[in-house]
Amino acid sequence: MKLLLCLVVISGNAGFPQTINLSDVRNLYCHAALVKQDAQQLSRLLIKVDSNAEPVLFCYKGANEMISARYSLNPVSKLEKFSKGKQMMITAINRDTLNLEMRFIRYSIQSNLPAFLGYHEELNGDKRFLTENISKSNDSELRQMINNYLSIQSKQKTN
Repeated sequence: MKLLLCLVVISGNAGFPQTINLSDVRNLYCHAALVKQDAQQLSRLLIKVDSNAEPVLFCYKGANEMISARYSLNPVSKLEKFSKGKQMMITAINRDTLNLEMRFIRYSIQSNLPAFLGYHEELNGDKRFLTENISKSNDSELRQMINNYLSIQSKQKTN
């Protein structure tokens, strides 16, 4: 019995599902488009996330897949990553269309994509949704993240 207890203590969380800290995911996501290592770290963090996971995590995984395309040198690989990430985000958002965080993720992706990719359909609707619903969120970290993004974006448009 002592041996079994000792093995459990030594092995730590082995065999138990690892929980993903949403704050870590958010932080890495905010930097992934500018820092390749953050995109890679986010990929590692979300490696076991699949379509059965919490929709917001699957949405982040899809968005990061799209961001990772920018770091690929091969144009075919870029398009494959973009398409795969887009489909993942669509799948996640279809599971919860009123989720503020997922609508923000989609908005932040679409507002940074080149026009030739043709993925801008929800841009205006998502921005309107964000501005109308941000104050209703009890998640202060999420509200700050969205407000910061919208503030930076409005400053860029005025310059």
